[in-house]
Amino acid sequence: MKAAVLTAPGKIEIQDVKKPEIKGNELLVKLKFCGICTLEQRLYSGSRKMFYPLIMGHEAAGEVVEVGKDVLSDITPGTRVALDLIIRCHACYYCRVGMSNRCLNRSLSNKVLGGFGEYIAIHYAQAFPIPDSLSYEEAAFAEPVACCIHSLKKINFTMAEDLLIIGAGPMGLLHLQVALCMGGRVFISEPDERRRKMAEKMGAFLTIDPDRENVSEVLKKHTEGRGADACIITSPAPGVLDMGIRSIGKGGRINIYTSYNNKPSIPVDANKLHHDELIISGSEGRTELDFQQAVRLLSFGKINVKPLISKLTSFSTIDSGMNSALSEDTYRVLLDLEAE
Repeated sequence: MKAAVLTAPGKIEIQDVKKPEIKGNELLVKLKFCGICTLEQRLYSGSRKMFYPLIMGHEAAGEVVEVGKDVLSDITPGTRVALDLIIRCHACYYCRVGMSNRCLNRSLSNKVLGGFGEYIAIHYAQAFPIPDSLSYEEAAFAEPVACCIHSLKKINFTMAEDLLIIGAGPMGLLHLQVALCMGGRVFISEPDERRRKMAEKMGAFLTIDPDRENVSEVLKKHTEGRGADACIITSPAPGVLDMGIRSIGKGGRINIYTSYNNKPSIPVDANKLHHDELIISGSEGRTELDFQQAVRLLSFGKINVKPLISKLTSFSTIDSGMNSALSEDTYRVLLDLEAE
């Protein structure tokens, strides 16, 4: 089968690799679309390393073409599915206490990612059926939507609360849509005018230009002087965490959703944490429940990801596709695995 293989930073080769053979409890899926996420961008740029050669890609959707003899579900060949490509052992401490996204054994195998190939073999529990009304392109967003659901759960976000999202890139805009499904009022801080306009189209109550406005003061003006109930950090830009801390009220919660290439310290007054009872958390990945909920929200039409599809690329144009994904002018670039 054909696959886009990362052989070194900045170097992708289109190779003919062995088509996977499934075990009894696995499915063979013909992949249709896969998103080029921040992880793939960092692997391509070399700012993050795993191992080489590597078939990248983890935001994937496709069609089941073969079912193992021991599969305990009603999935059959032809079933359209979104794929949760985290390996979960279901036996370690974290899996058993509901934190399967932190599975201790998920990185002990070289069987990771794999969405940039024509076929993939997965455990049947990793496949989530999707309706005919949901396109494969949209279904490829199930993974990032699931991560946003998990992120908002980390701060116990609830109905009728005020949420500040810092950053209106693809993950900021997906957080916005999930928060609206949860009954929140959402403020967006974003310096880029084009992205602010997109956030407004998607339902943000108010967008704020942090280069021209005091975000904390704007929040207090609209919340009777309190500040936001909660804040999600989706941008790694310097100073935004401090901005978030200053923009939440007493009992406020902040989740650091973004990851960083370096190891920045948290700029916080410990007394403020103490007196205002603030909570700062982080989140990474998603659980099976988060993924199930993401697929259902997409299937119900509650989350509209179509405006976030900036470009489609193919095996023959993968390098330009990766460079487009790295550009601030795009939201999400998808690899069309059936295009020439």
